Amino acid sequence: MRALTLPHWAGWACLAGLCAVLVWLVGATAYIAFHDEILATALEHRVAVERSYEDRIAHLRRQIDEINTRQYLDQQAFESRLAAVLRRQQELEERQHRIAALIEAARQRKVTLAVPSAPQTTANFADAGVASPLMTSYRQDRPAPLDGTIPSRNTAAAPDAPSRPLVVTKALGDGPMAAIEASMNHVDAVQGEIVATLAASVEALNSRLEQVMNSVGSRGSSPAAPGMGGPLIELRDSVVVRGAPDMELRRLEAGLDRLDKLRFQVSRLPVRLPLPGEAEITSGFGTRIDPFLGRPALHTGVDFRSEPGDPVLAAAGGTVEIAEYSGGYGNMVEIDHGNGYSTRYSHLSSILVKAGDNVAPGDIVGRVGSTGRSTGPHLHFETRLLGTVRDPMDYLAAAELLPPGF
Repeated sequence: MRALTLPHWAGWACLAGLCAVLVWLVGATAYIAFHDEILATALEHRVAVERSYEDRIAHLRRQIDEINTRQYLDQQAFESRLAAVLRRQQELEERQHRIAALIEAARQRKVTLAVPSAPQTTANFADAGVASPLMTSYRQDRPAPLDGTIPSRNTAAAPDAPSRPLVVTKALGDGPMAAIEASMNHVDAVQGEIVATLAASVEALNSRLEQVMNSVGSRGSSPAAPGMGGPLIELRDSVVVRGAPDMELRRLEAGLDRLDKLRFQVSRLPVRLPLPGEAEITSGFGTRIDPFLGRPALHTGVDFRSEPGDPVLAAAGGTVEIAEYSGGYGNMVEIDHGNGYSTRYSHLSSILVKAGDNVAPGDIVGRVGSTGRSTGPHLHFETRLLGTVRDPMDYLAAAELLPPGF
């Protein structure tokens, strides 16, 4: 019988194979025993991962919705605020043209203008770091204000540029928008100052014309004060009165209307010298020694020294009633000024108007002469009220109160 001897390495190989088989048997047994638990664990892990992703996705969606909602609300708030700014800017522009027209009207009425320089009437979008939407969406088809009066910076597109809808390309923050609103508040305040200053100038002129009328006891009618009333409510610091510039505009317009009436009434008062330049009085109103009879007599007017042919001026506006030779008056012109006032210009060398003519203050009605009951070239000037002679100097003294140009 022969013995089989294996190599040393073969023994180790058999041992390794036996161990591998043993491990496989143990693993297979364990897999069979724990298969369901392993599957359940894997399933739970996958569900947990999916749930985690779904929760994260839902959270991201909520964040996106919140961002979109916030942006929408911000956009709505911005558009509402911007619309208010544009409306207010349009109001400022319209008021600016209204102010310019009133300033021109005041200048034509010889009102002394002392108004501060006006600001721009457009919101300063450039300083706020935002392109002005007016550059593309707002067209200004109103007339430009007067040169040198109240300038307005034009931010409108060219006249032939098509009007386009407003497209907001950049949201304004509180800082820039607040800066724009502050700029518009400044414009509003300066406009109010301009109108108030001009209204005060008009009222001062009206007051001066009223002094002229009062100084001669004018019979011109004055408009009754409008009815006013209401409960007294004291102003507090917390109370903000809106529309103050518009109230001042109405006050200015009323003042200009009043000025027109006063100007007409004063133009009909015989308070202007009937000769150009300064005139020397040679014989006053009242009792004097008659130059022909040498005894006391009533002198019904004032005699002014003048050279033959010098122009004789209407002391006030009115209608020529008499323009002819009239006895001792010589060549005479009588003007009816209305409200019972009339004036006479006598001893003229020539008459340059005819009955029925309308004359303005300062119009030439004749030339100085010495016709009629006269001792030499001079102008005999009379003032009458309701047909009764009055001292002309009572009226001519009021000429010092007349504003320049009146």
